[in-house]
Amino acid sequence: MKARTRRLNALIERVLNDLESYEGSMIADLRRLWREYLVGHRYRILLALTVTAVWSVFPFITAMLTRFLVDQVLLVDAGYDPSMFEEQFPLFIRYAVILFGVWGFFVLANWTRNWLILDTGQRVIYQLRKQLHEKLQDLHVGYFETHETGKIVSRVLDDVKVIQNWTTTYFLDFSANVLRLIIGLGLIFFINWKLSLLIVVVLPFYAYIYLRMRPNIRRNSIAIRRMNSNMYALSAERIAGVAVVKAFTQEKHEIRSFAKRMNNYVRLALQAILYAQQLTLIAGMITAVVSGAVIYLGVTFVRVGTMSFGDVMAFIQIMPNLFVHVNAVTRYMTQIEAVFVVIRRVFYLLDEFEDVPPGKISLDGMTGKIEFDHVTFRYPGQEKPAIEDVSFHIDPGEKIALMGPSGAGKSTIFQLLCRFYDPQEGVIRIGGVDLVDADTGSIRHHVRMVQQEPVVFSGTIAENIAYGDLDATPAQIMTATTQAELHDFVMSLPVKYETEVGRNGIALSGGQKQRLALSTALLTQPEVLLLDDTTSALDADTERRIRETLDRVLEGRTSIIITQRIATARNCDRILVFENGKLTQEGTHDELRKRDGFYRRILEQQESI
Repeated sequence: MKARTRRLNALIERVLNDLESYEGSMIADLRRLWREYLVGHRYRILLALTVTAVWSVFPFITAMLTRFLVDQVLLVDAGYDPSMFEEQFPLFIRYAVILFGVWGFFVLANWTRNWLILDTGQRVIYQLRKQLHEKLQDLHVGYFETHETGKIVSRVLDDVKVIQNWTTTYFLDFSANVLRLIIGLGLIFFINWKLSLLIVVVLPFYAYIYLRMRPNIRRNSIAIRRMNSNMYALSAERIAGVAVVKAFTQEKHEIRSFAKRMNNYVRLALQAILYAQQLTLIAGMITAVVSGAVIYLGVTFVRVGTMSFGDVMAFIQIMPNLFVHVNAVTRYMTQIEAVFVVIRRVFYLLDEFEDVPPGKISLDGMTGKIEFDHVTFRYPGQEKPAIEDVSFHIDPGEKIALMGPSGAGKSTIFQLLCRFYDPQEGVIRIGGVDLVDADTGSIRHHVRMVQQEPVVFSGTIAENIAYGDLDATPAQIMTATTQAELHDFVMSLPVKYETEVGRNGIALSGGQKQRLALSTALLTQPEVLLLDDTTSALDADTERRIRETLDRVLEGRTSIIITQRIATARNCDRILVFENGKLTQEGTHDELRKRDGFYRRILEQQESI
């Protein structure tokens, strides 16, 4: 048993050892949940609570009706005589009518309560998921580079579902149990305060037991949520990379890997159940002992005449309900730890800092002049700068090639020009405007980037191209595909531009994806076009044709091309060479081929092939 506990604690420590923090105030989180998501539904919630309060008294009304039946209708204490049936029959009719009315009202109240719960719950889940989705659109690019997709999805889907259940169904159930506990205590004190004291005196033991177990319950709840996120992340990653899994015949390894994680999740879930069962077991033992004592004393009080038989029957009927609600409240208290962990996880995402703060200056009518003035930038969490003290300028209409080894800072230049990040030092200007002062939407409208590994969404070819401009006409789409040398391929397909490309463009080759991405960028006619080695996946003939097309398309437009191909670089007006985050060479092809350095080494390597 001790070895099992050690292994489980080791698992929890492993799961908890990540970058996320769940520290926070339950009261503060609850206030925020009410203020931001529930206050708009306060009248529905208040009505649901009112109905729940009325609904909660049902078992106690039936108990008091039993008391009325025994003492007033059947006259058990006085000794029931069949000859009194006609005399007592009106009271029996009254009892039956009241009981029927109580049951009917209970059914109606239960239906109303459930309708209010479902209606409010759906409104809350819509609001939360909508806000989370909007948040994901506004988050900085770095967040998605450091957080797994599956974990993010689990916040939006799984965690929000837990919050929905607890802000509606479970909250009202918890409230009903608390109300029934309070009402039940009031009734038993009304019936006999001496017997009631016996029940009340044991209630602090429940609180004591729960407080002792609370830290372990909380740690286990946090570990369960993180393990659940890990499984989401693993599934999303492996589904996205299913071709690699199959190519290396690692299906059995992936099955074992997921099974191991699932096994750990089950172990944690079973531990949570064990904690709840331990509380329930202790509560049940106390309930059994106290119930026996109450029944014995109740019978004794009837014998000495201090209680009627109806009082004892009502007391015995109320008492099990009382302890059931005590047990339910105890069980819910263990689950409340888990739900506050979930609330903190969702708020953790909502509180992430967003994209770079937008400026107010629009770049409409700008020229394509670009300036980097002593710019230094390091990615979040990294000490070494990605680029350091970089200065250069690009005149409007110039075509520039960026070259350098992997990790030299070339892609960082593109990230900064699109203003996915702001530099820690220095200034970047486009059209003479400091990008810090410019509106991010305006920047990304006038500066378009084509990535080395294009992202293709599910949908048709036309829909993907029109993603750059949702109001584009079919003629504009065809013009863009023609410029990117994609039109002839599209026209060879059975349904042409309405062809579905599949998830992540699975129906397209690497070169076709790049041409599709290039078409999307060209559709918007940007002043500045950033091309990240866009011909790397193309055959020599297509590359030559696209290069000729680019020469025409880029005429008069400022463009920067990341490339390792001398054939592409020599056609550019200038070449900037980056090494270790610094600009080490700058010049034309003819100038750089005469200097020692990276460019001449690459030139010699490619000429020797």
